[in-house]
Amino acid sequence: MRWQKLQRTAFVVFLVLIISSLFAYQIFSENFDLEQIRQYLKNFGIWAPLVFVLFYTVSTIFIPSTPFMAIAGLLFGFKYGLIYTVIGGFLSSIIVFAVARKLGKERVESILENKYLRQLDEYNKRLKVGAIRDLIILRITPIMPFNILNILMGVSRIKTDDYILGTLFGLIPSNILTVYFGTLITKIF
Repeated sequence: MRWQKLQRTAFVVFLVLIISSLFAYQIFSENFDLEQIRQYLKNFGIWAPLVFVLFYTVSTIFIPSTPFMAIAGLLFGFKYGLIYTVIGGFLSSIIVFAVARKLGKERVESILENKYLRQLDEYNKRLKVGAIRDLIILRITPIMPFNILNILMGVSRIKTDDYILGTLFGLIPSNILTVYFGTLITKIF
């Protein structure tokens, strides 16, 4: 009983951190200096790719990934920038998914048993079987923030294997466009 209360509290704190960081980013995004981040990463020399992937992984747990994808294009070019952002985005999504699954899945399933939430529960049950296509579509379309989707999938019944495949295939299109945009900036300026 005590573990469940601690687990519930940790999940709520996790949700509040992610959601509040998204709001904070919206408010302070003008102060987000891409050139300063680019210069900082460039100082790491041959270690810059590893530092970038780690920085990307941790940072995108709390703030949107789009600026980092553009930085990857600027710093590493299209091919390597794409590889590094897919790796970082995938690791970030797995972390958020795993935390949400561990801390919130049982609680959400008990909430969905409510008679007023039957339709959500039916969709949740449907995710248990072949949700890869649904996840790819949700990843490609800008319907909701990246980590909100990671949290929702973490508390859903989606199989971990389906989540991994859907995430990998769903990340690639947006990463291609944004990293390419970052690469174009280097050619224009």
